[in-house]
Amino acid sequence: MFERQYLTDRRIGKPRHQRFGATTVEFALVIPIIFATFFAAFEFCKLAMLRHTLDNAVYEASRQSILPGADAKTISAKAKQVLVSMGIVDAVVTVSPTVIDESTKNVTVKVSIPLNKASNLPVPEKYSISRSLTMARERSL
Repeated sequence: MFERQYLTDRRIGKPRHQRFGATTVEFALVIPIIFATFFAAFEFCKLAMLRHTLDNAVYEASRQSILPGADAKTISAKAKQVLVSMGIVDAVVTVSPTVIDESTKNVTVKVSIPLNKASNLPVPEKYSISRSLTMARERSL
């Protein structure tokens, strides 16, 4: 009574019902690659933003360090202030030399963050992102 009607592709004349599962299989094979690409791009963008934030923190702290009367504590606080504004709290700030006086010619500020705290991926603790900058101090007259 009921005849099964097959839809045919007009160009070829083949029944279309033969490829119903092919689309599902192709989707299942391609979607993990698309998601992996998307998440990798997201992670690279996050790390680039983190690197630029570290650059900014090092620059601001180095600017603070070249002023007359600067000390390692205020320099470290300036770097951490910039980093906290971006939600980074696990940074290690190193100021060299630790004692800054009138005879100090250059000051180096280094900021580093453990990569396992900054990334969503499982990264060993030994890896970190760090930036450093050396500036010549201003001398008071």
